[in-house]
Amino acid sequence: MNIVGKDELVYLTSLLLVKHFKNLVGAGNIGFNSRIFQHMLHWEYEFVGIGQSVDVIDGVDVHPEHVVPCAVMIDECRRLIEEKQLSDEEIAKFLQKHWKIVKITKEQARYIDFQLGYKSKMPSGWKFETGETLARLTEANIDIKS
Repeated sequence: MNIVGKDELVYLTSLLLVKHFKNLVGAGNIGFNSRIFQHMLHWEYEFVGIGQSVDVIDGVDVHPEHVVPCAVMIDECRRLIEEKQLSDEEIAKFLQKHWKIVKITKEQARYIDFQLGYKSKMPSGWKFETGETLARLTEANIDIKS
């Protein structure tokens, strides 16, 4: 039996998601749901969790935050699929790079979502292919510890 490590499992799952998204694009861009990420790798944090805010302490309500919103990851994969310039494997590598979760406080989540307006988008000028995965957290001045 060949045992696959977490990084390889996340890559293979990302590749499977790209193929699924490609099927949905071929079906007329229907059926996309951002919850697919948490269903594909359950418990998701165990696979793509990278740490927590330094403000997360005992007794504080915690929120698991996708560092790049799921809606953004889906939209970017869909864009790259429609452009037909990259292979499924190349798109999966970008997806794997950005599919990360951190634990932040509920207050920090509200700040990102509503005050900064980044509930389902990234900062202006951010690019899936070259952008910094932690851009939203950096802009919100949220420090993460591993």
